[in-house]
Amino acid sequence: MKRLSFSIFSASILVLMLPAVGIVQDENYTIIVATTDGNTTTGSTPNSVSTLGLEFSARPIWEEEAISTGMIPINETHRIVTFIGNGTITVPDTGENISMTNNGTAIISPVRGSAETFSAYGRESVFSEDGDNTTITFYEIIQYDPDTFEGKGIIIAVFERNATGMLAPFNGMMVAGTHYEQPDTEKATITLWEWLSD
Repeated sequence: MKRLSFSIFSASILVLMLPAVGIVQDENYTIIVATTDGNTTTGSTPNSVSTLGLEFSARPIWEEEAISTGMIPINETHRIVTFIGNGTITVPDTGENISMTNNGTAIISPVRGSAETFSAYGRESVFSEDGDNTTITFYEIIQYDPDTFEGKGIIIAVFERNATGMLAPFNGMMVAGTHYEQPDTEKATITLWEWLSD
């Protein structure tokens, strides 16, 4: 299997409650690797992924590049960040790709005791090519390498139930994914998978 991406998260600080989780993805599979007690558990299936009770769509439903357009200090530790982005959102049932643009606002702050780690909460307005729109609310934790300033993070989000056109299949959908930042590009790459809950 050709690896397209691999990331390791210290996700015990978020809702996943796992000491370490990695995601390996290629064009046919998403594999979640969980390390709980020194042993590695790997699971894969062409339709979905389930490890330790978490099940996600096999392919991402959201692929975006975003850039910051401004930052306003609230106090010594908190900032309001504005951003814009564009990318592709994929309807899970049909595989239809929809071009999207978006803009949003987030409140960011450092995580106490970890100067290179930040938490963010925000809302993002999403616009499709047919003029439909929706909003997502997201939470994320991003950790930066102090030497390279490369950022890696984990995101959870939910779509509002207000779309009536091309974005209607995403109404109420919960998603989880990754946030990568390369300092030389000044862009964040966001990839999200649908959380498949019972």
